[in-house]
Amino acid sequence: MKNPLLLVGQNDWLQLVVLLVLFILVLFGAYFATRLFGNFQIKKGNSRNIQQLESISVGPQKVLQLIKVGEEYLLIGITKDRITFMKEIDPEHIDLSHYTTDKKNQVLPFNKQLERFLKKK
Repeated sequence: MKNPLLLVGQNDWLQLVVLLVLFILVLFGAYFATRLFGNFQIKKGNSRNIQQLESISVGPQKVLQLIKVGEEYLLIGITKDRITFMKEIDPEHIDLSHYTTDKKNQVLPFNKQLERFLKKK
């Protein structure tokens, strides 16, 4: 009985190598595109005066958000078609221990977030 690997022609091996190289190039391209897009989103989201503190979904395409504008805390409702001011919240009624005023401390690189997640498990 002949070895099945010997029955495969050189052209088939070449196609396999080309596909593997293309696959690796696509993976690297996706990695760098994701990093570029992530950095863009972080820079776009940096704001001195407005911060989104929390968000919770209350239905399909319906979200309540707690935001900080200057020194005020506001609760807003967001739907597909509109944004509605709901209430100004007194800071004494909010647990702010998870939030810092320094935006750089809030956004961690992916590897740090992954380490945090794995430590919790």
